[in-house]
Amino acid sequence: MARQPAYDRDAVISEALSSFWARGFCGVDVDALTRRTRLNRHSLYGAFGGKRGIFHIALESYADTIAAEFLEGLASGTGLDAIMRYFGEASTRLAVDGERANVSNGCFIANTVIEMGRSDDAVNAIIDHYYDRIHRALADAIGRGQGDGSVRTDLDSDQIAQLLIATSQGMSLGARFGRTTPGLLAALQAALAAVPTQAVQAITSREN
Repeated sequence: MARQPAYDRDAVISEALSSFWARGFCGVDVDALTRRTRLNRHSLYGAFGGKRGIFHIALESYADTIAAEFLEGLASGTGLDAIMRYFGEASTRLAVDGERANVSNGCFIANTVIEMGRSDDAVNAIIDHYYDRIHRALADAIGRGQGDGSVRTDLDSDQIAQLLIATSQGMSLGARFGRTTPGLLAALQAALAAVPTQAVQAITSREN
């Protein structure tokens, strides 16, 4: 009978994810990783493929769970409501806690793109798959909004989806440096809405 591992695999991945999310791949050395996960080096390399292997597993776990939570809301409600809910939840999660001076870790995927570029094929595959998913979800929400009358029909859904992805990743990068995005939700709604709400009209009139 095969010997059962003396560790909780899910807990190990969760601890590794937290470490890499906060510090990046290069910011976590093997000694720190074994201390955080309570793995010995033999288990780290034998069961997870070492530091790089467990990084891949942690990044995929993030894409399949934490990041995927954002996509669920895009599938329900009017198209515009779904998009605004997506960005509202992102703003909340990325908010800086000024009382504790706790700067957000931002988005693990965006952080990894900035740190590693296209240098790792396994990372590329995980990130490309995630961005394909989020692009489809946003484009579907835009198309649904154009069908239900909540989103302007003169917009190209694929192009606007790309713009929204870039906007969300910019929010994440700003959060890493403690910068907030006041007025962003109103600006997005003003740009996308077929019929601007009174609140957005009031904001845009003050800015003019």
